[in-house]
Amino acid sequence: MKSILNTLDIFLGHLVAGVLTLLLYLTLFLTTIAYLFFIPYGFFEGAAGLSELDALEVGILALLGLVIWRFFKRGRQLGWRWWQMTRRFVFAVAIMGLIIGIIEYIVIMTELTEKGSLELEYISGYAEVEAFVNSVLIVLTIYAGAPLPRLMQKKKSEQLGHSTPEKPASEAI
Repeated sequence: MKSILNTLDIFLGHLVAGVLTLLLYLTLFLTTIAYLFFIPYGFFEGAAGLSELDALEVGILALLGLVIWRFFKRGRQLGWRWWQMTRRFVFAVAIMGLIIGIIEYIVIMTELTEKGSLELEYISGYAEVEAFVNSVLIVLTIYAGAPLPRLMQKKKSEQLGHSTPEKPASEAI
């Protein structure tokens, strides 16, 4: 009886851990998709289309495309598997998005507690700056999170062709 309960407990533990891991990955993936979708969406306030974009917004969109391309190109160069690259990309963007969300929540709650109400002018007054800062932070996060080779690799003397066997302490004198 004890063995059956132990087996059932282990199975249930693995099942719950698997479901929660799946929910974690799904939540982080959806957060990443939302942030990557809302960067260009935030630039299109009206319905005028591409004509309403200024040079800075076009530059950010171009940088976003370049850093995403760079991220996955670096990963392929280092021999990373697709899942490793995707997981790192999703984690980087989602965690930065959650940090941005927490900061925005604190700013809104501070305004709300200081004034007692939250006016639409306060939110709309900072909407463009918020969209720009969020976009730049996401672009920098993707750039910084890209897989890179080690900066300084330890060089073995055998690889360089210099073999210097150590002398015993008695011969060094």
